Amino acid sequence: MTPRPSLILLAALMALAIASDASAQFETPSRAFHNGYVFRLDGKHQNVPCESCHLKGQFKGTPRTCYECHWVRRKDDRFQTRLGIQCELCHTPTSWAAARWDHGAMTGTRLNAAHRAIDCLGCHKSGDVRAAALTCVSCHRKDYDATRSPAHAAAGFPVTCDSCHSAGDATWQSNGGRGFNHSAFFPLVGVHATQLCAACHKNNVYKGTPRDCAGCHQADYNRAQNPNHVTAGFPTTCDSCHKPTDPQWAGGVFNHNQFFALVGVHASQACATCHKNNVYKGTPRTCVGCHQADYNRAQNPNHITAGFPTTCDSCHRATDARWASGTFNHSQFFPLVGVHASQACAACHKNNVYKGTPRDCVGCHRANYNSAQNPNHVAAGFPTTCDSCHRATDSTWQQGTFNHTQFPLSGPHNVSCAQCHTTSGNFAVFSCTVCHDRSSTDGHHRDVSGYRYDSVACYACHPRGSS
Repeated sequence: MTPRPSLILLAALMALAIASDASAQFETPSRAFHNGYVFRLDGKHQNVPCESCHLKGQFKGTPRTCYECHWVRRKDDRFQTRLGIQCELCHTPTSWAAARWDHGAMTGTRLNAAHRAIDCLGCHKSGDVRAAALTCVSCHRKDYDATRSPAHAAAGFPVTCDSCHSAGDATWQSNGGRGFNHSAFFPLVGVHATQLCAACHKNNVYKGTPRDCAGCHQADYNRAQNPNHVTAGFPTTCDSCHKPTDPQWAGGVFNHNQFFALVGVHASQACATCHKNNVYKGTPRTCVGCHQADYNRAQNPNHITAGFPTTCDSCHRATDARWASGTFNHSQFFPLVGVHASQACAACHKNNVYKGTPRDCVGCHRANYNSAQNPNHVAAGFPTTCDSCHRATDSTWQQGTFNHTQFPLSGPHNVSCAQCHTTSGNFAVFSCTVCHDRSSTDGHHRDVSGYRYDSVACYACHPRGSS
């Protein structure tokens, strides 16, 4: 069947239209056409002529990476690949100039608002980003040297600028409201908080400013008269008495208890009572250092003849309202119990003599021992340790009791002393035969070898009195 002329014409017109459309697609890139192959055309790439990438009409071997087109071919990287060859990490096809470089993520050093506003070459002077310094002073040394309020170099301020300036400040002068932390060197409290910088930092000199009180206040110390600090020998550690937080220098309070507690009578005395002629240095801290005269003239009792110690607080309490309130603890030397508790001091301390007074019984009671007749202590050979029989707590001397432990006085032996001790006054001699007659005694010992009838033999066999 022969095609109709009209159909041939229609086919020719369609072929021509297709050829014409293909030519138009080459001149104006089609996203659909290019995306079906090897390189997606986005953003700025949609508007560039084909020959910008396909040089001399060559399609085969056209670069597919940013680096190959924009550096190898065009050399349009001002950093000359020192930031790397992965352009797509910062740049998007939409806008080459709108780089999204994450300085913190890529380098470890984040940029604050002030630094983000600076062109890269503002910090990377040589264009070599790998050689950029990361410390403040490496860029801001001139700012540091030129600063006059205060002069940083003269003041000896550290070159670690971020000690005072916050990296987040919008301007170098704003300081984020933080300012210089004076407390890191010297706390500004009390009077110091109200002073101008120049009051301590004369002529704008900061380096070497003293940090101890006397370093600035030696003149105040020297002229102080109430009291005179120099003659008193007060320490130059002023904060021992003056608190830094005081609103005025005169608010100082001296803690006397650090040296000598002011209690009792001492609490009511004027300073001059102890500190004669306004002299404080060398004032005694012991009782006798001030009260030797009181000790020497004491008569009730006489302290010197009594040999009392000069440690006055042994009897006088510092808290007593008056000196005469002193009490002597006699029990420290000799307990006053029984008869002793009712005696006058002079009964033992003859002629007001206290030193050398005996502390053992016989030292005072030798005459009583010698004159004792019931029984005769001397003849009986009793020991002179009187408290073996006489208790210190007894109300009379006659209450003494002898413990006949060597021979129990029980049963038939519970008799008067003289019944056994027949020799008057001599208790070392005793007689068993007074009560135990020979006839009955011999009858009980017919079978006992070595038996003899005398008191010594009786005691030898019967030391406890039993059979």
